Amino acid sequence: MAASISASTLVAVNARLCIAPLPKVASTLLKRVAVLADGREPLSTTSLGETRPALAIHRAEVHGLPCLAELSQEQQEHWLGDAHALRLVVTRHPAERLLSFWHDKLHLAEPAYAPLNASVQAARQRSGADPCRFADFLSFLEEHWELLKSDGHLRPQCDLLGDAPGFQRLDRDGLVKQLPRLLQPLVPAATLGRIKDELATYDKQYRQRLGKRWEDAYSKDGLQLVESLYGDDLKRYGYSMPRRRSDKVRPLAAVDTDALVDPLQQLRERHQQIAGLQQQLAEAQQALAKPPLPSIDPPQGQWPDHNSPEAGLSHLYDALNEQRFQEVIEQAASLQGHPHAGEIAYIQGLAHGALGEHQAAIDAYVAAQAAGFLTPYVLFNAGNSCRGLGNTAEGLRLYQEAIDLFPAFAEARHNLAMALLENQDTAEAERQLRLLLRDQPSYYQASFCLANLLRDLKRDPEAVEAFRLCLHYAPNYPDAWNNLGLTYGNLKQMDEAIASYRHALSINADFKPSRQNLAQALVQLKHHDEAYQEFGLFRRLDLSPTEQVVGLQGQINCLMELDRYEEGLALADAEPDRRLQLMARLHVLPVLYDSSEQVSATRQRWHDDATELYGLLDGISQDDPHWEHLYGHAWSLTNFYLAYQMEDDRPLQELYAGILDRILRPKLGAFMQPLPQRHPGDTSPLRVGVISPHLVNHNGSIWALGWLEGIANNSGYEIFSYNVADNEDSGTQRFAALGTYRHLPLCAEAPEAMLQQILDDRLDLLIYTDIGMHPASKITSVLQLAPVQGQGWGHPITSGSRTIHYYLSGEGMEPSGNEEHYSETLWRLPRTGLNYDTPAAIHDGELLFDKFDLPRDRPILNSLQSTFKYVPRNDWSFAEIAKRNPEAFIVLVGHMGHGGLCERLVERMRPHFEERGLELENHLRVLPRLDYGDFMGLFSISHHTIDTIDWNGGNSSMQSFSLDCPVVTLPTAFMRGRHTVAMLEVLELPELIAQDGNDYVAISSRLLSDEAFYQEMRAKIAERKERLFHDKSVAEAFQLAVETICRQVPAVGQQPAEILPLAA
Repeated sequence: MAASISASTLVAVNARLCIAPLPKVASTLLKRVAVLADGREPLSTTSLGETRPALAIHRAEVHGLPCLAELSQEQQEHWLGDAHALRLVVTRHPAERLLSFWHDKLHLAEPAYAPLNASVQAARQRSGADPCRFADFLSFLEEHWELLKSDGHLRPQCDLLGDAPGFQRLDRDGLVKQLPRLLQPLVPAATLGRIKDELATYDKQYRQRLGKRWEDAYSKDGLQLVESLYGDDLKRYGYSMPRRRSDKVRPLAAVDTDALVDPLQQLRERHQQIAGLQQQLAEAQQALAKPPLPSIDPPQGQWPDHNSPEAGLSHLYDALNEQRFQEVIEQAASLQGHPHAGEIAYIQGLAHGALGEHQAAIDAYVAAQAAGFLTPYVLFNAGNSCRGLGNTAEGLRLYQEAIDLFPAFAEARHNLAMALLENQDTAEAERQLRLLLRDQPSYYQASFCLANLLRDLKRDPEAVEAFRLCLHYAPNYPDAWNNLGLTYGNLKQMDEAIASYRHALSINADFKPSRQNLAQALVQLKHHDEAYQEFGLFRRLDLSPTEQVVGLQGQINCLMELDRYEEGLALADAEPDRRLQLMARLHVLPVLYDSSEQVSATRQRWHDDATELYGLLDGISQDDPHWEHLYGHAWSLTNFYLAYQMEDDRPLQELYAGILDRILRPKLGAFMQPLPQRHPGDTSPLRVGVISPHLVNHNGSIWALGWLEGIANNSGYEIFSYNVADNEDSGTQRFAALGTYRHLPLCAEAPEAMLQQILDDRLDLLIYTDIGMHPASKITSVLQLAPVQGQGWGHPITSGSRTIHYYLSGEGMEPSGNEEHYSETLWRLPRTGLNYDTPAAIHDGELLFDKFDLPRDRPILNSLQSTFKYVPRNDWSFAEIAKRNPEAFIVLVGHMGHGGLCERLVERMRPHFEERGLELENHLRVLPRLDYGDFMGLFSISHHTIDTIDWNGGNSSMQSFSLDCPVVTLPTAFMRGRHTVAMLEVLELPELIAQDGNDYVAISSRLLSDEAFYQEMRAKIAERKERLFHDKSVAEAFQLAVETICRQVPAVGQQPAEILPLAA
């Protein structure tokens, strides 16, 4: 059972009733009915009504119903297995549910959703005091879907419910009529009567009656958006979408009759429905009068028999089955003048094809046909050989001829679909696979292929069903179980994913993909102890060098999350070659340090290892027996955590870039060569690329859209976006809309074709958004894919690479002298250097007080940064703020990895609190990981933000300021410690910029103790915050930078091969 539905399911024990209420789907009513069924009366102070739901009934202490997820495993199994219990979910048409959300939360100005309304209005440059238009809300939802879908009111219902096995589903519109019938066997007659009264009151006074007229509120584009975002809901629950003939819409008014009971209008709608049914009946009668359609089973042709007794060729077929292919060819050649020469030529073709000699195979099949031996199998195997030669079009033609002759030829129909996929015709491939499965559902290879296609198309719920169909007929197929697990992983159903991997391993314990995927799934669940063991089992298998590196790196990463640093070094030192030991040791970097002394010792050890390794790699080639292992390490290592030692990383980054250069050059040297640069006088459009493995809604890259805004839709520029990882989302679509989009998921095995594609685009400039956050970005940063290359602040550390020429930053973050921290030429853009979108807010944060049991009578100070940003030398500041302001309550946020890291951070801070006579738990708490809505909501309820020293909040400071929440910062030497000071200088608020640690604590204390000062800071932020967002001067400066650096020879790094001559 999916964790999401388990967490939302409530149990009415006395009625043997389990319900899983969803927001905006009669959830208030369902909880009241469950309380009644349990034999209690809901609080009389609570009123019904979906448009203004009574919050009291949604609180656990009010409804008093236990949550299924909180029960013991035995109790959960009892409730899910009780044959006499009613397990109920209620759904609603997603388009109606979405319109209802906008109407109730935004149009009617519910205070909790005022931040979201203000965000929508700000995006359209309208006043946040006015309710947003429905069309504007839909546009905003499309642009920010990855962030907004975390809100339960907007999240697809199938995501919340999962598969809901054993649950009965009702549609919201049928709830009033059908629920009493379902409850009748479970509750006493008196209770059932009370429930009927409750339902009648709801139906008469409070049920939203949008009928079918909600359709009028949507434009054609709006309906398409619902299909795109909520397509899984539509398919799973059988809802259909109308087809609009025009874009004329009828807005839903604040008090529309659609939101109330209107018997006359209901009667009109019923008459319209009857008229519609009459029309459908007439159309059906007309269809029946037409001639019957032809049979879907076309006739089968005739062809000669294979391996007939009179041919006497069974010994050749036996040799084929025994894979004695060369012997078959030789024996067949000796049978000159045989009366079955055509079939002998066919057999020769099979043997040549099996040996990879595809042209010889084709020649043999042609000879078979010329001799009169033409069968579907000759055509089919000839098609296979054509595909083997890369001639997919001819392969498609031959498959179709085979199918025309033998319509039930499953293998040919399957391979036809595979060839269509090679031709990038996914729609026709899907159609052919579905037709094959219609006729032969037991052909499990087709359902497996269809499932993989659907998974590639991000249609994961349908892929699950296709894998299930495959496994119905092939239950011992480990590949299908494995890929089913991957699909469940995409759906965030990790328990189901792990069960699928284990099922594959129960068939074959040595099945490498499932052992690796199981280990990685356990990492996602933060079960690093178990994952470490699974990676160990994986390493015992027969692995390629790359797979061996994956297993070793997986174990080292688990040990780092578990704070077992010395064991990580010991594991690395067990490698058989000194270079492999040193390369593995570069993986060994603590996520969190125990002390400043450990930081220094680790840094020195890493420097010594890297220096020794660089020397040992001199002159290495692919002939070296350990080169492939080193190459695999290069594709799995980023040195990401090195930067969090908060020192000048230029020397170490340059050293590491040199290590990568020496390892990669034997294989990728062709992509490291200098490239010609355009002539300064060339006025043809500049070709600008942006590359990232995080070209999605990710903090590492999404900011770059603001830079590119100045050159988008400008005839003087062509923009190319390169996504070099697997994931795609709405953020990817925003990059794709700028120009040419290429999805090039790089991998170690064969990156050349994808890298060549970038070279073939003949870029003038390539911008890397976040070098060092992912191995692919580090690999590509030492290549020369454009004559001029630069990077931005997604990961605010120099690349150290000779092939990166410019680091584009902001003047507010880079004081004089900071050039020394970069191997690149430092190019300062104005102010923050960012043209940043106003962050979208969803709710006002008030619900977080109850959700996380936060004190309402104490000022909340937030520090919502990644755990690895907290270095030991700054721990004292939290304790000192608490000492001077004992009423303050500091909140941190949990680590993205193992939970024990946050516990170790708290224990590291504890002595500082104890030295000041404080009990840490009374002053500081670590919250769990927050979804986007809650993250933003916490800024709304916080008194102020205390910025992390040495590595500031970047995006989070922008988010804090967007909600008028002051940020106290202490700028340090490097750019990563100066994000917030640049923002405060734009806001002209030097009062929040500390000069040293004591000043940092003093400013935070003044905000807490001096109410006038605090209100002045909030007022000035509210008045000036728009300066931080949509800064067109940055986009204009970026355009000037592009014009300049594309037309001048770089001052540092690898120089261009030549300056191209100016075309005549």
